[in-house]
Amino acid sequence: MKHSLLPKTVLSLDGGGSHLLIQLSVLACLEEDTGASTYDLFDLIAGSSSGGLITCLILGRRLSAKEIIQKVLQERLLEKMMAEHWLRRLFSKLQIHPKFKGDSKNLALQTELENLRLSSLNKRIFIPCFNLDQDQLEVFTNDSQTDFLLSEIADACTAAPSFYPPVQMQDGDWRIDGGVGMNNPGLSAYLHAKQYWKDYEIKMLSIGSGWRSFAVSGAKACGYGGVQWSAKGIASIILREKMMANVRMTEEVLGNRVLYINHYLKNYDMPGNMDSANNPALQQKALDIGKLWYANQREQIQHWIQN
Repeated sequence: MKHSLLPKTVLSLDGGGSHLLIQLSVLACLEEDTGASTYDLFDLIAGSSSGGLITCLILGRRLSAKEIIQKVLQERLLEKMMAEHWLRRLFSKLQIHPKFKGDSKNLALQTELENLRLSSLNKRIFIPCFNLDQDQLEVFTNDSQTDFLLSEIADACTAAPSFYPPVQMQDGDWRIDGGVGMNNPGLSAYLHAKQYWKDYEIKMLSIGSGWRSFAVSGAKACGYGGVQWSAKGIASIILREKMMANVRMTEEVLGNRVLYINHYLKNYDMPGNMDSANNPALQQKALDIGKLWYANQREQIQHWIQN
């Protein structure tokens, strides 16, 4: 029975801050190649952190990747979400306040997503967040017990620690960015899809936002304590390696039914910081990187589509 049915398609989007423009650029190329919007190409979209923001805009507003890019470049959506906290500017080196104001992001997302709720969606959604009150990772899906607003889901899933304050949602619980535990939601999204569509084959396109690189001298690290390792980005190194392990497991489980697109940012002279939205030159570079990724893997992408 499985092989007589058309497979269900899943799109998985890693977190990556303002590097989401790389992912959007890849999707815009896919839309141009197929003549179909991202909304029409996939049955389930999963996104972590900034990937969750893209997911809410595509599934809620049915925006194409090209239209979201226009919102970022022309309507300055990311800049509206990234209004810097004045205390942060004053005490920037001490890092005793979130870098950006939560209310600015909240207002921008309410404006974009209005009163859309989970119950308004006609396609499947999968967005992880970390619930501070429950001390555990949770996932927002169409089956979530509370019919949350998409704007508050997008607000919570992008509340990256040190960048934004936690978000209190309508059930009273406080959440932060789910990327702290699931920055690559691919494998979990596949298992969710498999449970929902038991009689279907599942195929997945998974898109990253660029691997960060970390140069650490082993000789110098012999004298490092917690402060030095923190300054060298040990938390980000752990996150990256967990993501890589998750990608390998996903490829092991799905085989040729999954295509993962991601590369090291250093290969494209792109900085690893995730808050470069206010820099037009880096925005354009991110779009160019996405086009290059697509061009380099166009044959694989077309084979994945045809399969």
